[in-house]
Amino acid sequence: MNIRYFDHAATTPVRQEVINEMLPYLGIEYGNPSSMYSIGRSAKRAMEKARRRVAYALNAKPNEIYFTSCGSESDNLAIKGIAEANKNKGKHIITTKIEHHAVLNSCKTLEESGFEVTYLNVDSNRVYKYWRTNKCNKTGYNININYVCK
Repeated sequence: MNIRYFDHAATTPVRQEVINEMLPYLGIEYGNPSSMYSIGRSAKRAMEKARRRVAYALNAKPNEIYFTSCGSESDNLAIKGIAEANKNKGKHIITTKIEHHAVLNSCKTLEESGFEVTYLNVDSNRVYKYWRTNKCNKTGYNININYVCK
C-alpha cells in the first residue's frame, strides 16, 4: 500500500540519524537533567550539547534555544511570552477563528488577563482578508499569530 501523509505539521517521521543519536537517552541514560545524580548530570550534558548544536545550526545563541515537549507547549510559550514581553507597546492580538486549539486557548487566557483579541473569519479557502481590509489595524502593537508561529 502506498501511503501519502500530509500532516507533517502535527507529526513527522524521525530521521534515522536522530533515532541513533537519541537511543542512549531512551533506555540507558534516561536521567532527569535537572537532578544531581550522575545519570541526570549525563542527561544534562547531552541536552546542553544538543542546545549548542541547534543554536549553531540556527545561527543563534544557546540561551535562545528552548526545548518543549510538544507543539501546544511551544504555542503557549511563544504567544504568551511575546504578548507579555510587549504589553507596554499595546495589548491587541489578531488571530483567525480556525487556529489550533493551543493558539486559541492562549489567546483566551490573554483576553482574561486584559488583552484584546480579534478573531478573524476566513473564507472557504481558509484565507483571511486582514491586510486587504485593514479593519483590524488599531493604534498600538498588534501581534498577528499567523506570523509569530511560522
